[in-house]
Amino acid sequence: MILAAAVLAITVAGERICAERNVNVFYARRDNRLAWNPTSIGMLVHAIEDADADGLNPADYHLRALQSVTSESDRDTLATDAFLLLAQHLSEGRVDPQSLMREWCIPPKRMDLAAALETAIDAGDIEGVLQKLAPQHAGYVRLRAALQQYRDIQRSGGWPLVSAGPALRPGDRSPRVVELRRRLAREPAKNEADVAPAASEFFDDPLESLVKGFQSHHGLTPDGVVGRATLRELNVPVSERIEQIELNMERWRWMPDRLGDSYALVNIAAFRLDIVENGRSVLSMKTVVGKNFWETPFFPATITDIVLNPSWFVPDSIADEEIWPKQRRDRTYLNRNHYEILKSGSLRQLPGPWNPLGRIKFNMANRFSVYLHDTPSKELFNLDSRAFSHGCIRLERPFDLALYLLRKQPEWDFGSLGGAINEENERTIHLASPEPVYVLYWTAWAADDGHVEFHRDVYNRDAQLSRALQSPVTGP
Repeated sequence: MILAAAVLAITVAGERICAERNVNVFYARRDNRLAWNPTSIGMLVHAIEDADADGLNPADYHLRALQSVTSESDRDTLATDAFLLLAQHLSEGRVDPQSLMREWCIPPKRMDLAAALETAIDAGDIEGVLQKLAPQHAGYVRLRAALQQYRDIQRSGGWPLVSAGPALRPGDRSPRVVELRRRLAREPAKNEADVAPAASEFFDDPLESLVKGFQSHHGLTPDGVVGRATLRELNVPVSERIEQIELNMERWRWMPDRLGDSYALVNIAAFRLDIVENGRSVLSMKTVVGKNFWETPFFPATITDIVLNPSWFVPDSIADEEIWPKQRRDRTYLNRNHYEILKSGSLRQLPGPWNPLGRIKFNMANRFSVYLHDTPSKELFNLDSRAFSHGCIRLERPFDLALYLLRKQPEWDFGSLGGAINEENERTIHLASPEPVYVLYWTAWAADDGHVEFHRDVYNRDAQLSRALQSPVTGP
């Protein structure tokens, strides 16, 4: 019987062993007996070749060596390392999110990958076990399908550019309208009716509808006018869209296997909150998030309480930088704006229409002191880019969110909730069913209908993640 040697060196047959710890665990459990036969090796090679469909690079998993190495022991070790490394990347991600974001606080998944390999070997189902290790979330599955659509577009030549020029509006007649039609005809479409009609220089109603659909899927106001922002998004190369999809598939791999039957999802890059039930959005609204120098962090939490007519306890940093300087210039500033100085010396702004928290606040314990809240500055929701806060998340429709969260408490309905708000007294309502909430960052998001939404990288996190994914592969 040929035995596999413990992997103490960092290379086998000239290939670096990356999952060294798991490789040794796997063989120790087998008393160092070889595990692979030609059939299972063939299945593994096929699975590695298919890793490209998950946005991973097959070359990272000893693909060429597995097809050429002659030593049975070396091939066995390389196959084991390839499976374990691919399993880790599919289930946990290729990059450790904490290496990119110190604020990342979602606990890492800790799977017994050596046991998963033993199961795959015993069942003769290498590909099936690996497929089950990838995220099963609907958002990931839809992005995976979209990745193939956009690669098909790239293989067939990509999409044409639309020439620079003045804004194109419905009713215009211009050769650039033909370019616009040809560009939109290359967008992934659900059916032929979605595809732009034959070449025409006239900007007609069907073309306007297509432009609005494009805008809504690219974080733009769907006004049907091809201005500077829309033209910029139209002319992003398909290769960049493919990379965006791959980056956001990686972000999905960092997520827990289960998010809950229902949960709130704040996508910072999309400036949006969705309530998700069984993988589909049932309530959606715009948000305002942190400025570039007051970035909203990424974290999971649980909404436990709703505060009606909340006071605002001003963070010391905001008080020092913004409030106290105004008071020094104008001694009436605090009184005019309904602030009071507490015994601790900190500031509290009383409830009312002047309060930046508006009429409703949603408490969710987290180490960043970030919460969801109403706002009197409703005009900001009319903007495409909405990074204006000090880190907390302002909501377009807080009343609707409150009603949803109170759905299992029949004493609270439209009338009773509105009445309590109109009393203008500060009041806390404890939720009978606290709601999970995930504050995260996706610049590519596959919607329920399968269309991919692309969003601007407001915090420049895509470039950071792209660099990390291009670094040499390492194991746990």
